[in-house]
Amino acid sequence: MAYNLPRDYLSASQVLKYLNCPKQYELEYVLNQRPESPKSVALGIGSTVHKMVELNLQSQLDGIFMEEKDILNHDSLSELLEDCDYEGEDKDYWTTYSQILYKTWYKGVGNSIMPVKSEFGFESLVGDVPVRGYVDYIDNSTGRMEICDLKVAKRSKSEADCRNSVQLAMYAIVEDISDVRFDTVCKTKVPKVGVARYSFAKSELDYFTDLIGEVATNISRGNFPMTSPDSWMCTTKWCAHYANCRGKYAEQ
Repeated sequence: MAYNLPRDYLSASQVLKYLNCPKQYELEYVLNQRPESPKSVALGIGSTVHKMVELNLQSQLDGIFMEEKDILNHDSLSELLEDCDYEGEDKDYWTTYSQILYKTWYKGVGNSIMPVKSEFGFESLVGDVPVRGYVDYIDNSTGRMEICDLKVAKRSKSEADCRNSVQLAMYAIVEDISDVRFDTVCKTKVPKVGVARYSFAKSELDYFTDLIGEVATNISRGNFPMTSPDSWMCTTKWCAHYANCRGKYAEQ
């Protein structure tokens, strides 16, 4: 089937956006209505930790093995925390915090990883739907290749999170690797690492293939209904489009 997709492909984030709220997907991807908002420091922290991890793993793959101090002070990191909403702190505070989170990742899981690939992109098909994305790393330390996605979040992911993840399922289909993993650096009072694993059955990946196909079909047909009124996303806090969507029906 020939699909009519705004960007000619789907990513995991696009699929999730559509599943959470088709109307929001239309506004942002079809009509290009993306309200400007300050860059959150959480986004800057996540990007910084991801870059440090990438430097570590890529140096292993290249046979260089960068020292920790060289990773923490790498030139590529400084811009990742620029122009953020620092929430009353300064950039140096969040730089140090990002370094703590990276060290937590290394101590908790990074020092045992045997990387096969690190931070690589793909362009492929899921069923007949063109897809694109980026994989954080593939680890072979258990003797079975695992597709790993690194998260920096308030809580650890679970096995159920892995099983229900469109992102991990898409990666598993594209890379033909059924074993997947979330490595979460938890921003708790004392940071820690949580590891969640899952192995997809072929039938489960068939389900995700059909799901992604249905999303692509609905987008191509212009089907963009509003989300369920009891959705946690359908509030002024979580949706920048609320005032021009559900909010316009509010009693004056």
